[in-house]
Formats: sequence, structure tokens, C-alpha cells
Amino acid sequence: MTFSICVREDGDGKSGDGREADGSGNRGGGEPTFAVAVATDAPAVGALAPCVSHEGAISTQSFVNVRLGRRGIALLPDLAVDDALSGLLEQDDHAELRQVHGVDFRGNAFAFTGEGCDGWAGHRVEEADGITAAGNMLVGSDTVDALVETYRESEGPIGRRLLDALDAGRDAGGDGRGHTSAAIAIKAPKTTAYHDLRVDEHETPIAELRRVYEAAREASDGFSEDSKERIFD
Repeated sequence: MTFSICVREDGDGKSGDGREADGSGNRGGGEPTFAVAVATDAPAVGALAPCVSHEGAISTQSFVNVRLGRRGIALLPDLAVDDALSGLLEQDDHAELRQVHGVDFRGNAFAFTGEGCDGWAGHRVEEADGITAAGNMLVGSDTVDALVETYRESEGPIGRRLLDALDAGRDAGGDGRGHTSAAIAIKAPKTTAYHDLRVDEHETPIAELRRVYEAAREASDGFSEDSKERIFD
């Protein structure tokens, strides 16, 4: 019931073609930024699909098994994302119903779409660019392609580029039933309040998520870990 994109940005705070990766000061820290953006026609997708850490990003969807995301992320310090998720899928009695994809800090990428996923279901892996995208119950493959290409081509902070990708996925057809919830989850070397946002139920969740994102950016202006005005895990 979902379309999503997972991304890894270079540790110098920029993507491969030099665009700003993160408006909160993610520059020169040597650590990559990981993120997931997701939308669906069901409430509270942000509670189910996206998982991010300093080691990677994973989205778990279709007949969702949240453990694939949470346990997958927990394994990334020791295992590549493809090894972690493949191993977890082998232990899942209903793996044919799952869709899961992600990227890790080693430069690996992985995606899986089970044969039992409904509607148009599929994925795309661009390992060299640190991007994976996937969807199920979609109008067609154009949505997945739009996610990848729009993220590559858009400019500005990573949150805005993720929102641009969701807009493009929706406009390319998106979930065949419509859209109810959306979320972005970002793990950057310097965390901000607008890196973890959800719209759990709304008639236009992607547009509402953008409104909340911009409001949170404005409200967070001047707060940072450096100033110790706010402290994030």
C-alpha cells in the first residue's frame, strides 16, 4: 500500500553532484546522512515503514513486517544491508508478502519485492547513487522511477528533496487507492526537529507534510546540538 525512497548522502554533507545535503549544517563531519520518505493510503505509515540510523536507512512495507526494519537497522553495524535483510527474510514465514529495501554506510543497497505483493509492485536499486525505491498497489512503475529521478534532479536541503520525490511519485500515479499518510525520517550527523516528521491521517498528506516541514524548519532556526539549546539522540 506504499511507495517510498531510501537515500544515502555523502559524508562531506553533499551529494555526488555537489548539492547541499542538509540545511542544519551537515558539512565536513565525515558521516553520511540517511533518510526515508514514504506515503500510502493507510493511517500512520510513519509508525510502520521508515527506519533510519547512522548506519543506514530501511523501509519495510506491503503486508508490513516492522521487525524487518527495526532488526535490519540494528544489524547494520555488523552486516551489510543485503545480508541483514536477506537473512531476516529467510526467517519470515510470509516473506512472499513483504517488500523491503534500504542502503547502508558501506555503500551497499538492497531491495526485495515478494511474489505475493498486490497490484503493481516492484523496486529500483541505484547502488552507486545510494538510492533505492519501491512500491506496491501502485498504478504502475512510473511512480518508482519518478521517486528516483526527482530526488536526483532536485535542489536544496535533503528534506525538501525527499518531499519533491514524494510529490513526483504521487503525480506519476502513486498508490492506486489514494493517499492518507506520509512521513520523512532523516538521520544526519547534526539532528534537527524537522528530520523526523509524520502526517498520520489527512486528505492531502504529502502537501500537509511539506507544510509541517517548513513550519518546523522555521521554528527550529537557531537551535542546534552545537549551541546545546536542544539535544537529540
